[in-house]
Amino acid sequence: MKTPEMIRSGAPIEEIEARLDLLQPEERVLEVRSWSAKDLRALYELTANRPAPKAHFVPPSVPDGVPVRHFGINSLPLFREFEKRFLRDEGSGDLHGYNHQKMSPFTGPGYFVLEEPGAGEKATIDYNRIPAHLPHESWPKLAPNTRLPQLLVYGHMRDIMQLVSRHVSIGRAEKKGKAAPAWFALVRQDPLP
Repeated sequence: MKTPEMIRSGAPIEEIEARLDLLQPEERVLEVRSWSAKDLRALYELTANRPAPKAHFVPPSVPDGVPVRHFGINSLPLFREFEKRFLRDEGSGDLHGYNHQKMSPFTGPGYFVLEEPGAGEKATIDYNRIPAHLPHESWPKLAPNTRLPQLLVYGHMRDIMQLVSRHVSIGRAEKKGKAAPAWFALVRQDPLP
């Protein structure tokens, strides 16, 4: 049984996790990108007690400054597919990243910072903070999320992240501290050795 059917039938998170862990990387992306908005919402609720650690987004085996791609699907009616790209900053150890998508010319790159969560906290992608310098030479020009057009999409926003499986995380956006009706899932692509 594929994960959309498992989610809809109320399967335990451990079974969904096991299914995702067995898939090949390309199959995993395709399967996660088949999830509906209702699937994303249900899975976020199912993973409420599974905070995503910082190391999920950029594993310790990945050197500082090396980008890690996460292929995503969101609950919006249009432009559902996107990527988030992360790397570990050499100086601070913080994770820096941005959103890579077809709408970037209109929305901006949506830079963010992800810090190590405190005890009992979930990893949070914080768009209220952006890196102090361009994290990677191939990434788009730094742009604050406090000016148009970024303000409309990323202004006052944070994504609260939870763990689904070894390579998959799920998040929910919040604006100005209030949960928004917007969920998304990410599939980490491990860099080649």
